[in-house]
Amino acid sequence: MQLPFQGWISQKQYSKNVTTLFDEAFVSYRNAAYRASLLFSYLGFITILKEVIIRSAKPVAVPQGRWDSIIAKLQNDDTWEKAVYEELINNTNPIFNINDSIRQQVKYWKDRRNDCAHFKSNDIESHHTESFWSFVKSNLLKITIEGGTENLLNKLEKHFDMTFTAANKDVSPLVREIDDTVEPNGLTDFWIAVYHRIDLLGFSFFGESDFTKVVNKVFECCGEVVRENLATFLKAHKFDLFAIHLYPDKINQLNYTPEEIRQIWTVRIWENKRYAFPIYGTLLRNALIPQAEIGEANLLMIGKGIDCSPDDEVTHQALAGNGFGDVLFGVAIHTQRLNDWYAWVNPRADMIAYYIEKYPLREETVEVVCEMYQRSRFSHWLGERLENIFSKNPEKKNEFHVIANARGFTIPDELS
Repeated sequence: MQLPFQGWISQKQYSKNVTTLFDEAFVSYRNAAYRASLLFSYLGFITILKEVIIRSAKPVAVPQGRWDSIIAKLQNDDTWEKAVYEELINNTNPIFNINDSIRQQVKYWKDRRNDCAHFKSNDIESHHTESFWSFVKSNLLKITIEGGTENLLNKLEKHFDMTFTAANKDVSPLVREIDDTVEPNGLTDFWIAVYHRIDLLGFSFFGESDFTKVVNKVFECCGEVVRENLATFLKAHKFDLFAIHLYPDKINQLNYTPEEIRQIWTVRIWENKRYAFPIYGTLLRNALIPQAEIGEANLLMIGKGIDCSPDDEVTHQALAGNGFGDVLFGVAIHTQRLNDWYAWVNPRADMIAYYIEKYPLREETVEVVCEMYQRSRFSHWLGERLENIFSKNPEKKNEFHVIANARGFTIPDELS
């Protein structure tokens, strides 16, 4: 059975030298050779940082001569380990942008490494190795030349640069690093930095952007602390409805309160009414509107739904399963026919056409439509939509004609 840390380290795709050292550590650990397991783990950790330095560009603040000296020591089998350690604990002219807490922990683990290598009197048990693995998992990705967060931002920026990375390459491996790289109190600044550095389109109802791809993967790949902070960030910056529209399956990860849900369907979805119905459908599918409030919500959607309508099957199924069709019939066909039907229907022509197309026709619906063409004022907008539906959907046209003929209603020429 794979050890938890073994699975974590294997995801990082380190060099063969690194994986060999950690493989030796895992074998030793399973055989209760805990000094060996801790020693090999420490060497694997130091080797990773050696390779980080070698492949990094010289920091601006570091003189070229000092940098060249460091690289020379790293390429010498007798001096490389000491050189990496000295740079890790150096806080006067550091090449690693890390805090002193990590430096103190490195000193502690160097002492435990010496206990193992020189068989000193301190006992080394399984928990020592496990604690070191926890230290590595928590801090390794923070130890970079630029600083952990800055390094991750650079990698994300490069990932979404088509001159470096193919457009279809999965960003999940980088997103998984957020848990171990960004401190909880720095997450909000991190989202802002990601948004400004990689996003070309901004949050948009019109499709994915680079930032929304990261958002989606965070909800799939990251831990609870990171996910909750992102949810708070999205809501605070009014990005949450865009995210719901693009990734409706993530709505429950936004942790809405009942009050926030009510504000969405009463106020917020009307800020961009083109997508009011898809978001409303998402709320219904996830049972986020209390059953006692659905009737009220359906009435409000009908009342405010001017020049918009449900336009996809998933949304239609959610609405149909929550009584929307019956409420719409009661308002549009049964009640409004007695009032100024023209004034009420004209701005809701799309919604009425949707109802006629998607729901079984009732006698009263057919009667009202036939009557409409006999009025001095009738909705040409609705008429155009019905004619279009009947031309594309012969079954619906036949359903309409059967009812009209059976009841003796005069079928308008435009619909015959």
